[in-house]
Amino acid sequence: MYYERILTSRSDLEQRERLLVSRGLRAPGGEDVIYGLFDCDDRLSATGSLVRNIIQGVAVREEYDGEGLTSKILTLLLRHASERGLRHLFLFTKTDSAPRFASLGFRTVAAAASSSLLEWGRPGIEEFLARLSETAGNETTGASCVVVNCNPFTLGHRYLIEQAAAASGRLYVLVVKEDMSKFPFDVRLRLVSEGVSGIGNVTVASGGDYAVSGATFPSYFTREEDLASEHAELDLEIFASMIAPVLRVTRRFVGEEPFSGVTRVYNQTMKRVLPPRGIQVTELKRLEIGGEPVSASRVRRFLGEGRLEKARELVPPCTRFFFETPEFKPILKSIAEKPPRQ
Repeated sequence: MYYERILTSRSDLEQRERLLVSRGLRAPGGEDVIYGLFDCDDRLSATGSLVRNIIQGVAVREEYDGEGLTSKILTLLLRHASERGLRHLFLFTKTDSAPRFASLGFRTVAAAASSSLLEWGRPGIEEFLARLSETAGNETTGASCVVVNCNPFTLGHRYLIEQAAAASGRLYVLVVKEDMSKFPFDVRLRLVSEGVSGIGNVTVASGGDYAVSGATFPSYFTREEDLASEHAELDLEIFASMIAPVLRVTRRFVGEEPFSGVTRVYNQTMKRVLPPRGIQVTELKRLEIGGEPVSASRVRRFLGEGRLEKARELVPPCTRFFFETPEFKPILKSIAEKPPRQ
């Protein structure tokens, strides 16, 4: 007999931490809710959490394996998600464990050597690929792709896209949709679209939940460098097996990464994973201004320090204009209150 409760007390969270560690896991952080199942001795027997629309931190005490507690925890999380109006969820699991979740309606999106990404509900990967197919239209020749976050859109991003477009028949620019950046997705997508509007062979689209998102590549947002390679393999598996064929992409461009260790690992993994799948990877040197590479983090640092003129020097006209709008004021306040990650 087990009973459930939401974990909030220090003692419950400490039990959860010990359980996760015993199963080789870590607390994901940023949880919206954490559920636990307890036995008659008030011992935590199983746990699981919801981080936005991602199920994480699912673990069962070893002696209770095989008693269906994983399904019970997932059912609690699915119920909670439904009550919050969430209709589409993701779940990371070990690849050899993925089939056991099919009975609860989870479908495999991608599988790497050690881990798999599953999803539940709709809209899912099929709907995303259908939208991309509409974006591609009747393009039949090999195209290229750039995936960017643009937090915010800088002259460096513009330079990367210009160089990639000049070497491509058609260039798709997929903008990271995940709203975990200082500049919201709708702003970033708009600035990129405006900033490259004069380049005729460029098509800008959303990366959805499947191109460097909190589900496919969470390390990008949590900066957990030790997990970056594993997460990158899943993200790149989705790109190589699903996104690239729909867009008929045979080449991916990326800017060199002198700052972020996680992004550097992603680039290295890309060079290893994509070429055997028929996708060439081209890494371009970053644009430099004032003897330093242009980066969005550098722009945010200047903004956080109140050096707006220095920030303007690193961004194109569309971003400079945005800095003058009322829409930018709460973003600037958020940056100033919490210094940006370098």
